[in-house]
Amino acid sequence: MATAAIDEALRIEALRTLKFAVSDCDRSLAFYERVFFAQRIAAADHRDADGKIYAYICQVPGLGTALDLRLLPAHAAAARKLDVISLVVPTHANLEAWVTHLDAVGAHHSGIIPTRLSWCIAVEDPDGRYIKIFARQGHGPEIEGDMTNPWFEN
Repeated sequence: MATAAIDEALRIEALRTLKFAVSDCDRSLAFYERVFFAQRIAAADHRDADGKIYAYICQVPGLGTALDLRLLPAHAAAARKLDVISLVVPTHANLEAWVTHLDAVGAHHSGIIPTRLSWCIAVEDPDGRYIKIFARQGHGPEIEGDMTNPWFEN
């Protein structure tokens, strides 16, 4: 597939924000802090005219952009079981470390699932959204991917 040259004036520099619709800002913040080491940027909290928080903005190590946890309950319900983002770690051993961490913090997750080319963990957030963590390290054809696994039904 040929790639057209991009006019420098149209070049996108980076992803600015990843926004997740949530049903409860405090519960989601606690989850992302505990599970993904998110750090709230209190100065960036979004408040309505009455001063009530309707979004927390966080930094998550390795994400490369801000995470916006936005109070939108109907949208959060509609995204249930949707895998909105896939993260990557170097190796299968890193996934094993993640399983240990997820178990220690009580996060609901799939365990390590073989995929067609690698391995994956799916983590369920408080609104039922899936965050997947893949190993960049692949495997050979001797390992069959478990693509019928219920965690992949999305």
